[in-house]
Amino acid sequence: MRLLVLLLVGLAGCATTTALKTVDSVAGLHVVKPAAQFHLSGRMSVRTPDQTFSGTVSWTRAAGEDTLLLSGPVGQGAAEIHRQDGQVALKLADGSQISDASDERLMERALGVRLPLDGLLYWLSGQPRPGVTFKAGLDQDGRIERLDQDGWHIEYSQFRRDGEHWRPGRIFANRGDTLEFRFALDRWEVR
Repeated sequence: MRLLVLLLVGLAGCATTTALKTVDSVAGLHVVKPAAQFHLSGRMSVRTPDQTFSGTVSWTRAAGEDTLLLSGPVGQGAAEIHRQDGQVALKLADGSQISDASDERLMERALGVRLPLDGLLYWLSGQPRPGVTFKAGLDQDGRIERLDQDGWHIEYSQFRRDGEHWRPGRIFANRGDTLEFRFALDRWEVR
């Protein structure tokens, strides 16, 4: 079950191109704040030295509330993360639940890795999370193709136009040899 929860951290897919330019400041980027209300869904896989898991994720943010649903094949091993009014709760399929006022502390308790949901949203948008040092490699169109931040190496590919912005369709992320995630974005609706 812990592996299923790890899927939240990693939402990722593969990239192999070589970046043409490297930046380590937002001054060199076209940074767009992620949408305040959205729904995204996709397929993911996670690999640790001991286990491999694949499944789906559905994330809805509306009116200051986040709901993330994670499930394995055919809905097995479902987990839900819900954040509202300064409280974050993780509920597993067996009915067990943990909660905390901090999404970073909750993720650390559940996964052993501190990661804020808002920061993850920036990464899914193909951008560095604000206020934290990073190094990014850009493709010929100025989009982030590689991102190193918070001990994670993230690669983006298959960009899709979303209004004025481009969003990655596939994301691959790893944290050394301990965690590897792949995410294929199926749908991203800004509301």
